[in-house]
Amino acid sequence: MIDVFSDVIGFIIIVLIFAVLIKFRVIKIVSKNGYKYKQSNHKLTLAYKKFNGFDYYYFKFSQGRTMTLSYDVEVDEGELILEWRDRKQLLWQEVFTENTQGSITAQTQNRRYSVRIEGKHTKGGCRIQFTEKDSQ
Repeated sequence: MIDVFSDVIGFIIIVLIFAVLIKFRVIKIVSKNGYKYKQSNHKLTLAYKKFNGFDYYYFKFSQGRTMTLSYDVEVDEGELILEWRDRKQLLWQEVFTENTQGSITAQTQNRRYSVRIEGKHTKGGCRIQFTEKDSQ
């Protein structure tokens, strides 16, 4: 009887710990419904019926080049966060709650970069394209 009681108490404690970790965003639950993506060398296209969580997409560029990230974001509901990062720092971040187009330009210091996509109960999609300033 005591073993069953201690097992139940242990289970309740573990569930409470996970609930606290999820609440304070130490653990994030990712859900993707109707999530489709296509990635090529310098392009990324996403579409989703429902997206909650985050994902990373990786790109390689030559060092010392001026690169422009152009984006076309569609937000039907919720919120989408885009980030352009190198390995050490955040280069750019924007939060979208409505359809938006734009671009951001930066000088590449490294070869490897990532785009972090975070959805907060969002529906929609986005298109991202990198272009080298001299190749437009």
